[in-house]
Amino acid sequence: MKNKISKYNIKQFRLDILFGLCAIAAIAIDQISKYWVVNFVPLNAQIKLIPGFLYITHIKNSGGAFGLFQNKVNVFIIVSIISILLIIVLKISMNIKSYTYNLALGFVLGGAIGNLYDRYFIREVTDFIYLRFFAVFNGADSFIVVGFIILLIFLIKNFFGKSNIAESADNEGG
Repeated sequence: MKNKISKYNIKQFRLDILFGLCAIAAIAIDQISKYWVVNFVPLNAQIKLIPGFLYITHIKNSGGAFGLFQNKVNVFIIVSIISILLIIVLKISMNIKSYTYNLALGFVLGGAIGNLYDRYFIREVTDFIYLRFFAVFNGADSFIVVGFIILLIFLIKNFFGKSNIAESADNEGG
């Protein structure tokens, strides 16, 4: 009995560490990359990385994704806070013992905190990754999208593959 409790606690501790490290890594990468762009790329300037495809383009965004809802910073601050609280509630209440699930939630949390920091303290977000066929976005946006894609794949795989996500996730890789 004691061995089962210890094993559960060790795995839960590892999952919590993974979740936290992914969130911290997302925040750090986002904030460091924005700092670099703000300090080394003039506003509205463009650096070609892969001509016709990928550019560093320094712009400011006081709205949401794709520049929608400009100058609605307070709305996005509230939405970000609610999102962060929901992610934490999902982490605690669902208690899914999966490395994939915790990695994905950590990425989404870190991205949300990265953009919230900018909106709250700077009142706008620095966007700089420009894919010619898409839009201009930043590291936080990337972590949010990648985290959601991983989470979606995890949920679809476990929803269609097994009847109980928590049980199937418990058997995932360690």
